[in-house]
Amino acid sequence: MKCPNCGEDVKPTDKQCPNCHFDLEKFRNEFFTGQDTTRNEKNDDHQKQETRSVKKVEPKKQNSTIATMINWIQVNSMIVFVVGIILLILTSFSPSLGWSCFFALLIWLFIVSDKNKGKKTEQYTVDQRLTEHVNKVGSDVVNSFEEGENKVRAHRQKIDDKLGRDPEAIKKVVKQKRTATQLGVILIAVLNLLLVFSGPFSSGMMQGYQALSISKALLSIGRFNGKYIFIGYGMWLLLVGVPIAIIILTIKNGKNNKKLVFFLSLIESIVLIVCAVELIFMNAGSPLGITNNTVANSIEIQRIVANAISFGVSTYLLFVSSILLTVVAFRSMRQN
Repeated sequence: MKCPNCGEDVKPTDKQCPNCHFDLEKFRNEFFTGQDTTRNEKNDDHQKQETRSVKKVEPKKQNSTIATMINWIQVNSMIVFVVGIILLILTSFSPSLGWSCFFALLIWLFIVSDKNKGKKTEQYTVDQRLTEHVNKVGSDVVNSFEEGENKVRAHRQKIDDKLGRDPEAIKKVVKQKRTATQLGVILIAVLNLLLVFSGPFSSGMMQGYQALSISKALLSIGRFNGKYIFIGYGMWLLLVGVPIAIIILTIKNGKNNKKLVFFLSLIESIVLIVCAVELIFMNAGSPLGITNNTVANSIEIQRIVANAISFGVSTYLLFVSSILLTVVAFRSMRQN
């Protein structure tokens, strides 16, 4: 180090120059310390900006096997995607088998990654083929839908041009034909679906079925053998399928759709009435629960009352809602 005043050699610890007595300590404090502080502040600000912009979550020590596994999943992503769909379908049928296959595949991937750790992961030929097939099938399906839609539009346009019809005017006429009664039909059908899938099927009198909805109760009945399969699943299809069909037919608003809606709602109401009578008056001694014996008569009436009380709120609401749907559908059919 040299003295900035006279150029003589000085030591870093000298406070003054031995030759010209220049104040070296003051020179260092004024020039070098300030520059170092500024540089340190700039470096700290730069590091803080980098930390804010990119926050990486890194392990204390990277495991090469885990890094190879992650790299393998990224490179062969299509295999992972297809296997994931297969496992999802398998788990829906057999959860234990699906989870067993999942953990077996994880173990296999760990073993393969452990053998090839540190090496470059290459894309499998199967992954390349799967990517090509998925791309081809997906593109063909989407393109076919688009082409079909374009053909339908072109065909409709030709028909409209031949008949001299305005598509926009036709849409406006169809919208005007829909009435408030039809809106009521849709709302009641939606209410029927909500009652089927929500609310208790039975009241506290039947504690074994207290937590079950109408849908779950019917599906549980369908799991028994014999006629109960047709009763349970058949009733479930009726109570779910009829409201959905009514909603679709009412929205489409075709020429004879109002009649179909009325007949579907009438069939549902009749079936519900028959089922209610059978369930309330079952084991009552006669179809109406009335016998000639006074003692037996009182017992059977008590049983009828107990059966009637055993139904939950949603069951009675579904019964009333179905009859109301039939009445509203009949009024909609009678309207011009």
